[in-house]
Amino acid sequence: MKSQLLLLCWLGAARIGFGAVPSVPAGFGFSGPEVFPIDYQISQLHAADLDGDELTDVVIVNNARSKITFLINQTGQTNAAKVRPSTKRELNELPPDARFRIETIASEKRIAALVVADLNSDQRPDLAYYGEPRELVVQSNRGGNGWSAPKRFAIDDGQLSPNALAVGDLNGDRLPDLVVLGESQLYLLAQRPDHTLAEPEKIPFSGIVRCVQLLDLDGDGRDDLLLSNWDTPNPLRFRLQTQTGQLGPEIDFAMPPIRAYCADDLDGDHKTEIITIAQNSGRAQIANFVSSGAEKLAGEFAAGQLQILPLNRTSKARRGILWADLNGDHRTDLLVAEPEHGQLSLRLQAADGALGAARAFASFAGVSDIVAADWNGDGRSEVFLLSADERQIGVTSYDTNDRLPFPEILQLDGKPLAIAVGRLSAQVRPTLAALLDQENQRILFLRSADGNIKTQKLSESFKSNPTTLMFHDADQDGLADLVILIPYERIKILLQVSGRDFKEIDIAPPGGVMEQPWLSASDVDGDGRPELLLGQKNFLRAVVLKSEKPAQGGTNTVWSFRVKEQINGTASDSRIAGAAPLRSSANRVAPIFLLDAERKSVTLCERDSGGVWQAVRNVPLPFSEFNGVQGIAMGGTNENTLALMGANAVGWLPLGGSVWEIKDLDSYETPVKDARLTDVVSGDLDGDDRKDLVFLETAKNYLDLVTLSRDGKLVPANRWQVFEERTFRSRRSDLFEPREAVIADFTGDRKNDLLIIVHDRVLLYPQE
Repeated sequence: MKSQLLLLCWLGAARIGFGAVPSVPAGFGFSGPEVFPIDYQISQLHAADLDGDELTDVVIVNNARSKITFLINQTGQTNAAKVRPSTKRELNELPPDARFRIETIASEKRIAALVVADLNSDQRPDLAYYGEPRELVVQSNRGGNGWSAPKRFAIDDGQLSPNALAVGDLNGDRLPDLVVLGESQLYLLAQRPDHTLAEPEKIPFSGIVRCVQLLDLDGDGRDDLLLSNWDTPNPLRFRLQTQTGQLGPEIDFAMPPIRAYCADDLDGDHKTEIITIAQNSGRAQIANFVSSGAEKLAGEFAAGQLQILPLNRTSKARRGILWADLNGDHRTDLLVAEPEHGQLSLRLQAADGALGAARAFASFAGVSDIVAADWNGDGRSEVFLLSADERQIGVTSYDTNDRLPFPEILQLDGKPLAIAVGRLSAQVRPTLAALLDQENQRILFLRSADGNIKTQKLSESFKSNPTTLMFHDADQDGLADLVILIPYERIKILLQVSGRDFKEIDIAPPGGVMEQPWLSASDVDGDGRPELLLGQKNFLRAVVLKSEKPAQGGTNTVWSFRVKEQINGTASDSRIAGAAPLRSSANRVAPIFLLDAERKSVTLCERDSGGVWQAVRNVPLPFSEFNGVQGIAMGGTNENTLALMGANAVGWLPLGGSVWEIKDLDSYETPVKDARLTDVVSGDLDGDDRKDLVFLETAKNYLDLVTLSRDGKLVPANRWQVFEERTFRSRRSDLFEPREAVIADFTGDRKNDLLIIVHDRVLLYPQE
């Protein structure tokens, strides 16, 4: 039961008549209800055997009294204690039945989320709760209705939501762990071998998350991570646990916005089904996760499974991200800077194309740029790091001890602004290039691996801070030039002249200056020479630097960009943020993929038989914060995947393979007129080892029961109105009623009963 319903009750007194359950010709029926008045503002309904007597007890949060209330089950006990009412009985308040004995413990906080689970492997359910004041509290069950002193964990950004806590084995050690949902990350409190909870470990997520669950989604016996955000185009996403106990990348699922969902193994196949209630129509749908072949895009390309890897969040405007083979195994690895922590996070690619667990290595703080190349010819890439915070450039490489040592600092005379590494010509090893600020004078700094350094003063008018420096043969003369991008300014080309200093040229970009300029390179006409790709709003242009002889009487050569091709996005409101060519055996000219940040998609563009570039297909993206794209190799040595980069997440889109999707199995619409299905819970009501559904209908205050048939269909079973209001409520509430439900055996007859919260009380419907 996961919904947007706020479980806070501010109702005034009312005269309520609770309806009896109608008899139906079904395989099961209910009597009652048995009524247990507690208090207003009760919520967080849980069922568990607290005292080990094999009877199911009830746990409820009572925020009106800052307490946790226990309904201790006394069914069948001949010497049961008398029920002690917690407050003076009001005029219209019903006396509690004798089935439960009420006990309480003080919480001294307003509890937003509660879980009841064995958190120390002693076979007794414990309590963990989060609320205001903001901290996580864990209390262990000592037996005999005794509880340990509260153990407090300082987590000050947890969400104040009933969906903010979850329990499950998230690291594969067969011990239940505890997860807390924060505003920008999860907190994992893993259970240690001594059965205590470890200190919180942060697990980032992309975008916004409003609900967390741990359960086996794919039937491999391992608990996975299910995240949701109700009213987005991709409300559900998961991270599957790997065989090594690590979490895989996020996989998002597109569907209409939902108001509630329930995730559970309904049919006993050890895989999870999803029951959703649509936000707008209120229609219920049952579905499951299945893997199928990727949809064909064009040629040999197919839209594979987009996978998103959340990064530890940074407040920096830029962070260094590098896709490159760092350990010499010919597989593309991922290196990410952690600017606030002075670390690098390295994930090595395995033979199957999966990225391994992150390993942290000490580095500079505030690393904004990372580039790599085999600088010294030893067969492994050297990694160059630029730290604006420390005003340093350093170099490191993956060593024989499987480590990235702390970077060796390169001596500079000035503050580094941008770096690049590349070959100045095909015959030489790569050179490190950097732009330096030397007392407000811009300097070009070049250094080779043997220590040879060359510097060149640039124009006195060059005062701005560049965002991009790239090696590219802009005039296609066989010598690599340096291209510099500066926001709101002309493009600066440092043209390589054999045997002389670089020639400094400023050229207006085609289409005008940009706030966030970017560039790429690709051979767009098949002549074997890559053109410079420059983005401009909803299109990009492929350009070549050309010179014109000076006019008669003139002395200065005129330089300009000649536009060879223009490639448009799919719509007038497209905002192209990057482009990546990817070779295909079906195309003489490599197709180009455009990252459309405005429309949240990747667009495949191809050159047709007439030589005209056309947008062929769009692949939607669930995440809008990517700002760069490049081609990489995953699971092989040829580029076959698009890598997507953002400040707080990276992603990769294989152009083939299989994909996860949600397969609809059946749907259900309640026959109650003008109804509103608000929430749903699951449990086996008819004893057939398949879990059934109870929908909470809140417009007319019904319980709507639906069974699951052997062929996976939803079959209406029974429904009844829980109450009807007989007098006007002076303090009216906007809360939906009934608001919570749980299915469990409370009578000890091995038949599951139905327990719900309505207003200030708990209602029990025993199964007949």
